[in-house]
Amino acid sequence: MTSTGVYLCGCIMFFCVFSQGATSSPPAVSAADSSAVRELAHSLKARVGMAAEMLDTGETVMVGDEAAYPMQSVVKFVLALSVLKRVDQGAMNLEQIIRIRPEQLVKDTWSPLRERFPQGGDFSLKELLRVTVQESDNNTCDLLFGLIGGPQAVQKDLKEWGIDGINVRFTEEEIHRNHDLQYVNSSRPSAMNSLLRAFDEGKILKKGTQSVLWNIMAGCSTGPERLKGQLPRDYVVAHKTGSGFTLPGGGVTARNDVGIIVLPNGRKMAVSVFIRDSKDSESACDRVIASMARWLCLEWLGAGGR
Repeated sequence: MTSTGVYLCGCIMFFCVFSQGATSSPPAVSAADSSAVRELAHSLKARVGMAAEMLDTGETVMVGDEAAYPMQSVVKFVLALSVLKRVDQGAMNLEQIIRIRPEQLVKDTWSPLRERFPQGGDFSLKELLRVTVQESDNNTCDLLFGLIGGPQAVQKDLKEWGIDGINVRFTEEEIHRNHDLQYVNSSRPSAMNSLLRAFDEGKILKKGTQSVLWNIMAGCSTGPERLKGQLPRDYVVAHKTGSGFTLPGGGVTARNDVGIIVLPNGRKMAVSVFIRDSKDSESACDRVIASMARWLCLEWLGAGGR
């Protein structure tokens, strides 16, 4: 197993970036208090990275944030932000109709839309966004990449938004042709949390498009056993999953879930969990992700979310 260290991000520089105008550092969870989440990370034969941040106070806890992790379909959240940015600018419209031809629907890839409409058809941009994020369709993902100028356009947006530590270089089709490329489309957990915070604070999208994406993510149909798997029903989870390829001899190259958890008292927590090159099963990875979310919400913060 690759060792993962715990990095407690309560430094003044970090806090000033994400809670403008503050004069002191937010409390970070102590190494002793974080032992449970470290044990969860070490329970897998994998590299595990997790970052959690309370969006109102900046309190943070991190594990394994020194490494970059393959995003897999988590990239679809980043892509959706880029698409909706263009909607806000007037370059695209959520109700515009996009025609998909049968030859655009690659067969050897995850594509719920292709299963329902093997001959393609006419779809609104909003529906393609929904299928891409909520159902994690790889074909519609690459169609959206094509509409905005490819992965390089998304990378340019990330730079504009001031987000470091997320790399978007390849399409789903390119990664499926060469599995090694999945490690280039990567993110550090804290970098993804920075993007989640910017999204939540309205620094990227206008209120209308922000609401559209929030509702899509809150209805995510993939990964029900990950971040939300062990949380009570009154916790809202707006999230995007990512799943890798099967490794020779078993295991998986990536098992991820990132999103914003809304506690019953209305407080919000950004959480990004990435698991890389696990020799354990997908279900074992899912249990660790779910257990981390439960620890964060019910142990770190307490059952009432403070």
